[in-house]
Parts: sequence; C-alpha cells; structure tokens
Amino acid sequence: MDSSSTRAAATGTESSPALTGRADDLQSAVAAIHGGTPVAVFLLGDSGIGKSTLMEAIVAELGSEVTPVRIHGSPSLTNVPYGVLGPFIVGLPVQEATSQLAVLRTLWSHLEEQKRATHKPLLLIVDDAHDLDEATAGILAELAAAGWAKLLVGAAARHGLPEPLLQLWFEGLAERHDLRPLTLAQTTEMLELELGPRVLPTVAEILWEASGGNPMLLNGLLDDARNDGTLLQRNGVWLFTRQLKSHGDRLTDVVRRQLLQRSPDERQALNLVALAEPVPRELIEAVVGEELVAALIEHELIRVSAAPIPELRLWHAVYGDTLRNLISPARSLQLRQSLLRLMDHEPVSAEGLLRHVSWSMECGAEVEDRQLLRAAVLASRLYEDELARKAASLVKDPELQMAARSVLARTHYNMSDYAAARDILEADVGRGNTVAGLLAGSLLWAAVLSALGHTPADIMDRTGAILRAGEQLAQDNPEGAEGILAATNERLATIRSMVFSLAGEYGEDDAPAAAAVAVSATASAAGRPAPANYLEGVFRQSLEAERLIVQGKPLSAFMVASEAPETAGSEPDELYCLTDFLVVRAAAAAIHGGDWQAATNLLAGFSAAAGPTLISFGGGVHAAHGIIMLYQGKASQALDTLSAALEALRLKDPQQLFALTAAMAFAAAAEVGAKEKSALFLADYESALGPVSRYLRILAEMAIIYGKARLGNYPGAIAALKRLGRPDPARNTKGLELDALAFCLALGDRDSASRLLELKPDLEGRRAAAICDYAGAISTDQAADHLEAAKSCEAAELWGFAALAYDAASHAYRAAGDTLRERMASGQRKRCLDRADNRAGEDPAGPEGALGILTRRERDIVALAVRGLSDRQIASELQVSVRTVEGHLYRSYAKLNVKGREQLPGLANDGNGTPG
Repeated sequence: MDSSSTRAAATGTESSPALTGRADDLQSAVAAIHGGTPVAVFLLGDSGIGKSTLMEAIVAELGSEVTPVRIHGSPSLTNVPYGVLGPFIVGLPVQEATSQLAVLRTLWSHLEEQKRATHKPLLLIVDDAHDLDEATAGILAELAAAGWAKLLVGAAARHGLPEPLLQLWFEGLAERHDLRPLTLAQTTEMLELELGPRVLPTVAEILWEASGGNPMLLNGLLDDARNDGTLLQRNGVWLFTRQLKSHGDRLTDVVRRQLLQRSPDERQALNLVALAEPVPRELIEAVVGEELVAALIEHELIRVSAAPIPELRLWHAVYGDTLRNLISPARSLQLRQSLLRLMDHEPVSAEGLLRHVSWSMECGAEVEDRQLLRAAVLASRLYEDELARKAASLVKDPELQMAARSVLARTHYNMSDYAAARDILEADVGRGNTVAGLLAGSLLWAAVLSALGHTPADIMDRTGAILRAGEQLAQDNPEGAEGILAATNERLATIRSMVFSLAGEYGEDDAPAAAAVAVSATASAAGRPAPANYLEGVFRQSLEAERLIVQGKPLSAFMVASEAPETAGSEPDELYCLTDFLVVRAAAAAIHGGDWQAATNLLAGFSAAAGPTLISFGGGVHAAHGIIMLYQGKASQALDTLSAALEALRLKDPQQLFALTAAMAFAAAAEVGAKEKSALFLADYESALGPVSRYLRILAEMAIIYGKARLGNYPGAIAALKRLGRPDPARNTKGLELDALAFCLALGDRDSASRLLELKPDLEGRRAAAICDYAGAISTDQAADHLEAAKSCEAAELWGFAALAYDAASHAYRAAGDTLRERMASGQRKRCLDRADNRAGEDPAGPEGALGILTRRERDIVALAVRGLSDRQIASELQVSVRTVEGHLYRSYAKLNVKGREQLPGLANDGNGTPG
C-alpha cells in the first residue's frame, strides 16, 4: 500500500459521506501536489457541489507535508486590486499598495516566514477564486509558475477562473477537476455511509431527484427530513413517511445565505417566481424588467422552459418551499396583486393552477369553489394530502361539497386508512340532487370496501342504494330521466367490473372477460374509437390477465395486462391509482412466467415516471423485486428486500400487498433458518387483511405453508399445497398448480414431478419450462437428464432448482461409481448456491466461476485450448507431453460436462460472470 493510501485509511477521508464519488479527484490532486508536474490543481463546480469539502480533504490528506496558507475570494473585493491579500501586506506603505512588485515582495516575505517555521513547501489554498481580482490572480499565478508555491484552487464553474490562473491550465501547468453532481448510485452510497445499509431505494431516488445530485442540497434535505420526521427508521429500515418538504431549518439557512448575495430587485423576482411558478416569463419581465430576468437565468437561479409560452421556474425546485416560507402573508398578498393586474387569464397547466390556488390560500385571498375543487383533486393525485384537505375543506357550494368530501376520503385512502375513507364516503352513498352529486366518490367507495375485505357480491348488494337513488332522481326529473338512469346503470356496471377485477373473481365460462379483450382488439384493428365506458373494458382486461395467470398462461396475461393502460386513456379523478393496479397485474404475470427482465423493466419504468406516487407505491415495487429473488432461490437477498418493503407497506399500501409481502418474507426467513424473524413475519401476515386478488391470496397461503414446512412444523404441507393449487378439479387452475408443485419440489416431494409433466404442454414461460425439465429428470432419474435440467434452470436463473438438479446428478454419478463426474456435479451445485448467495451484480465466488472445479493445471490447459492452440502447441507452451495434455483435457471435459473443445469458449465466458 502506498503512502497516500495509508493516509486515506488512517484519516478515513475516502469513506466519508461528504466525499462520496470524489475519491479519484482526491487521490489525483494529492499526487499532483505531493510531487507531480502540475503547479496548481483547480476544482470547478456549481455552488454546493463540494469544492470546499474536497479542498479540506486534500489538505488533511497531505497532512504535515505542506505549509497551508488560505486565501478566500470575496465578491465585495472583486474590483479592489490585491483586496483579499490585505492580511498579508498590512505593513506595505499606502503609496506602494498598487505596485505589483511591492505587493509581491511583501507577500513573499510573509510566506517565507511561514515556510521557515515548518520547513515544508507552501500550498496556497484559494477558495471562491472566481471572486479574485485580476491583480491578485496574476501574483498567485506568478508564484506558482516560478515554483515558489503550489496552488489548490476552488471556483464556481459558471464564473470560471480569472485569466492569469486559467493561463496556467492552458500552458499545461495545472490539473483541472470538474466536479459533477452525484449520480443516483453515488447518492445511494452516500446515504448508506450516513444512515447505514438498510435504506429503502426510494429514499435515495427521491432525495437524488429533489437535490439534483448537489451534495449541499442533499445534506440539507436529509437533515431536515430526519428532524421533522419525514424520514424515519422503522425496524432498522430508513423510509419516507410522507412527501418530502424543503423548508426545514438547514435548507432555509442555505437559501437565506444565497438571498443575501442578491439585490432587492433580484430577491423580488425570485420571490415572484417561487410564489407563482411555473409563471410566464413575460409577466415577471413586466414587473422587474427583462435585463434582471436574463441575469438570473445566466446565474442559474431561475430556468426558462422551451414551451410555446416560455415559463420561469426556480433553478433548484427545492428552493421553492423555503422561499415561500420566508415571505410574510402581507408581502405575499402584495406580490400576488402586482402579478394579477398583468394576468389576462388563469393558469392553464395543472401545476400552474395548483400553485395559483395554493398561493391564494396562503395569503388569505378568496378562491372560487370550482377552482378549489380542481386544486384539491390535483393535490390528492400528487399525494399532497395536506394541500388537498385544505382546499377541499374550503369548498362552500353544497352541490360541490360531496365531490370535495370524496377528495378528503381519497387522502385517507392514500394513507391506507380505509376505515376513515369509508366513513366519509358512506355518509353520501345514495344521496345527491344531481347525477354528478349522486355518483361522486362511488368508485372510490367500492374500492375502499374491497380493500376492507368485502366480497364483490356484498359490494354489489350495497350499490342498490345508488340504483334506488338514481331511479328516484329520474322520477323527480322526468325531462332528464333517460340520461340519469343511463349514467346510473353505467356506473353500477363499472363498479361491478372493478370489484370483480380487484378480487380476481370470474365466472365459469369466463366469457365476459375474454369478450372484452376481443372487442377491444377488434375495435383497435378497425380504427374505431374505444367504448364510451372504457373503465369497464380496462377492468375486464385486467380480470382476463388474472384468469390467464391462474390457467398457466403468463405470457398471454402479460400481453393483456400491458395493453390495459393504453385502453385506459385518461383516468377519472377517483381512480388515479388505476395505473398502479395495472402494474401489479402485469408484474404478477411476468414474475409467474419467469421473465425477470420484463418485470424489472416494467417496475423501473413505473418508478421513473411515478414521481410523488413513488412514496406511496414504492413498497410494492420493492416487494416485487423481493419475490423475484425468492423465486430465483436468492433467499438471503429476498429476505432483505422483502423486509424493507414490508416497512414501507406498513405506512402506505394502496394495492393491499402487505399480507402477500409478509408471507413471502416469512418463506424467505424460513428458507435461511431465521426463526425469530420468520415468527415476526408470520404474525404480520396473520394480523393483516389478505390481498384483494384471489390469485395473490392463494399465493400468499402457499408461501406460508412452504415456510412452515421449512421450519419443520407442518407435516401436511405437501397435501395442503396441492389442494391450494387445484381447489376445484372442474376448473382450469394449471398456473396455480405450477406454483404449488414448485413449492412441493423445493420441499423434496418427488411425487409432484408426474403431475408437472402432465401440465407441461399447457404451461407458458421459461420458469414453467425449467421446472418441468427438472420434473422430467426426476421421473427418469438419469444423471444426464439431471444435468440438462440443471442447465435449463440456470438459463431461467432459477438457481435453487439448478442446485437441486446438480445435487441429483451428483447422487446418480455416485451410485454409478463415477467419482469424477460426481465431483463435477457437486462443484456445479456449489457454484449455483454461490450465485444465489451473491449480491446483485457480483460474480460467483471461486477462482474462475464455472472453471473453479478444475485443478490449476487443467485451467491452464483449458485456457490455452480456448485460445485455439492444438494439443501439441499446448504441450510445447507448458513443457509437458502431448499425452499429458490429452489426459487433462479429457478430465476437464468430464468435469465441465462438455463434449469437446468447441464448447469450451462459452463455458470460459460463463466462468467470467456471464449469467448461466
């Protein structure tokens, strides 16, 4: 280990959260200053990017090897020659204060005095160098170029360096480092160093997005979120409990310091943008002038959109809450009036309307009821529940108050408080003097009842109140009776489709669901518009997807579920969680079929587009990843991921996935023998409402039985699993049987193999194919079949089943007395188990992956054979006989289960980390 590495280890600088992503810059700068050719090191980046922190780390790394002298640029002295050098030239006569030679002589005398005291080379540390005057920059450049001192310089990238310092870089005498914002991976690393390893991925994603990767803003948001309870640690897992706010003390202090550097006119412009964003550029320019707006854009304090009508926003969105919090209500009202005088229409964008209404409420201005209701709906869609409740509670119009109460109920639904949502909604069921009032909140009411465990039949019985009220309303309004009855019946049909789809309940003939999909496809092919009641079609498509999963057709199910969002079009205000619901169905299909990449892509795409939904539905995303890991045989990773997801779902569970996640976490804990954890997860499962969907309910029950069997306290597990897989022999549930029999095989039940082979022709997906291949090998019990099944399972990334197949092959070879192949199969089994135990992105343990079962000499010979050398050439290269080469190759072929040289290159590549 070199001296710089030793110092890093001693000081811990490289593992500091503040230096995440800066290790290369740190070591390069230290090497340059310590003895490299450069006479200066420049660190350039935006405000808050970490220049000063990195400079101090570099100085700490150098330790006592240099004599540090600090110089700090100041905007107030930019136009004062040698202004920042004042402390070093206090003894210089006034008449010589502008003489470069006199200043240089006096400065050097001061520096020499410090150098004599330490006997170490000088290092001039210049922060905020963009604020240096040209004269000072010239003297510093001369000192460095002459070799009298080295420079460590930090400057804002936007302003750049003064010309004399920049010249050093042009001449190749300086090393430049442009510090970039942190990536998502670096943000995650920083949070893990700060908080510990168990940070829910959504925390990193949200903080990274909000901060733009700026470490100063990231730290401010992190500290404020911890202090106000937005970021909490629950059972060891860090997660967000609500929407991230950006007006805490730490961030407020950052913004206040930024504002102090701006003129009163600039502060007024920034306040206006913060209060009204997004706001048309021409409005702000009309108030403060075009030049001032252009200057703020140039200084990257505000940004302008490229929309047809240019709009202004703050450069850092997180500054918005803080700025608005610093403005008094009286001043806010004054600014609002100055802007309203210039506006000829209300904001047209949803975001603009929301800010406009929010601003009006903040300063006590009157807002029209319909605008309040629109803002409340928008806020609840964005999971800004506090704002939604505030706007909805201000609605006074009796005709709109029912819709406003449905928004209040929606905010409780967002928080998974279904009982509170039900109590609000049921007070209005079957009431209303208009069709809109009568039907307001009815879809959400039915979804709430479904979440609370009511059956579709029970919910439909309760909708009788809506039907009777609709009939009474039609009777009271004979001129509009036909339209009233049509709207009422259409809503009841939609509710019926929704609750049966949520529950995964379909009829014996399954005709309605299949017909809906067929009609949708036909209409699309013919170019005709979608049916007026598109929601009913979407729910029927979703139900069709679940039916196909249960029947063992996950590829078809995924296709149907993926098409449903396109059919859905624009979601109604009550059901903006519809996309989340459809994502769950599509992900379930992909996971059941073993298409891990499709599931991962689906979830990644949802996370990227989710925005505020990520806090609410993020737990569901991580639960899906955990189930994938469990199916792949990665029980340890699955346990970590599922337990973290469970903590998120305790707070918000809009798709009722808590019980399923607890069941899968229980199975994973039982798999790795974590008895205490498994007991906690079992208690979570037993105390929770079950998943709404029938398929997910049965799957959760299977996982519980499997976990209990793993723990050794369920002697009837196999029979129970088979009953769950085939609850009604008269119905097609081959997909459920696959899940049940896969659990049975994992428990060692070889009798399940014959039924799997019967099911095989009717099953879709590579997961089913691989498991059935394993079942086929069990039925023949031939070593070669076990090896082929193992390869099939590896290709499907089912590492647990692959290990079982290799283990069976090993036993078969042992029974046949073939010890060489027995060792080979055992080695491959270990490789699969290692692969299952590895973290994502890591290569399997062992010398050469798949080649690890070979001896060193065998690996050397195989490597040369892969390069294309003949047996004779290999013998010459290694100075052995040709017969020795042939013998080693023969044994290698047997161990690796290949037929000859032509299969070696692919295996060698597998050994270097290529999947299966």
